[in-house]
Amino acid sequence: MARVLAFINPALSTQNVGDLFIEDSIRGILDYDREHSVEIDPRKPITAKDIDRINATEAAVILGTNLWYRDMARPGRWMFTAEQLRQVRVPIIPMGMGTTRHEGEDNGFDEDTLRQLRIIHASCQVGGVRDPRTAEALDQAGIRNLAMTGCPTMFRSLSPVWPKRPVSTAKQVVVTVRKGQRDNVNRLIKLLRERGLSPIVAAQQSKDQFLKRWIPFWQQPVPTLYEYSLTPYQQLIENSIGAIGWRLHGNMLHLAHGNPAILVSNCSRGDSFCEAFRLPRRRCEDHRLLDTPALNELIDLLLTPDTFAHLPARYMEHRASLVAFLDANQLSHRLLAATVNSSRIQDRAA
Repeated sequence: MARVLAFINPALSTQNVGDLFIEDSIRGILDYDREHSVEIDPRKPITAKDIDRINATEAAVILGTNLWYRDMARPGRWMFTAEQLRQVRVPIIPMGMGTTRHEGEDNGFDEDTLRQLRIIHASCQVGGVRDPRTAEALDQAGIRNLAMTGCPTMFRSLSPVWPKRPVSTAKQVVVTVRKGQRDNVNRLIKLLRERGLSPIVAAQQSKDQFLKRWIPFWQQPVPTLYEYSLTPYQQLIENSIGAIGWRLHGNMLHLAHGNPAILVSNCSRGDSFCEAFRLPRRRCEDHRLLDTPALNELIDLLLTPDTFAHLPARYMEHRASLVAFLDANQLSHRLLAATVNSSRIQDRAA
């Protein structure tokens, strides 16, 4: 019988479309009681009524996003307190959670964040993390009941193998952007056009629409998509070669459905995710310039099928870890059973 769940859902009060990709993927993967399950917004103040609603369900699932910050508790980010988490009587299951570390930063957490992470992981059989760097940070904090599953977005197709699409004859290339990389974005778009390709910006946040407001005098306007809806982003998968740029989940949506995608990473979240799936990436902190050969290399990688030769094996490996994680937490799902190396899940007391 499908379980009644409480979804602790950061996508409820954000206009970051990446959170919507994650939410939709988890809802598609899990088999749950859709009529009686509830949603809690962790970005808003948590009330006694919220705790009662959670305790009336069978388990609370934190819909994975980049929440495991060094200082997690902050208005508009995470509003649970440690005391409120202790009042939750059902398992709290983090699914595909990630952390962010910038150049030179260690894996530490502040005291309150560490206290909350320990309460969460102690309440469930296994907690799911997005990438090896997040697993490393939790392990160093003494939290070891964890599974490195990758992000659920990567498996939203439900396919047991990476659903590689035929090489596209399309000319459209999706560009995922960050405002802190504005100059690099403009130069990348110029190079794509010089190769006869048609870039379209797939924005994840309102501030990603900067090319609608500012373009160099030598550049034609760039079509820009920004909607808090999945449908137009899915249509881009069908109508494009693939994605290139700076947004991890915008790129990941293409990879999940078999399109190539090349990431420029400004922090650990992109670096570590690409490491896990043996995907190429170029590291570039915000407000630094990439030279023209580096940008051309990114385009070459996007257009070369062999770039993704290692992805099918890593896809199956991490998908199997996700299946094992779901089974360990008694979460019904729509993924076919898969074999997993038991060393991928460490089931020790937190």
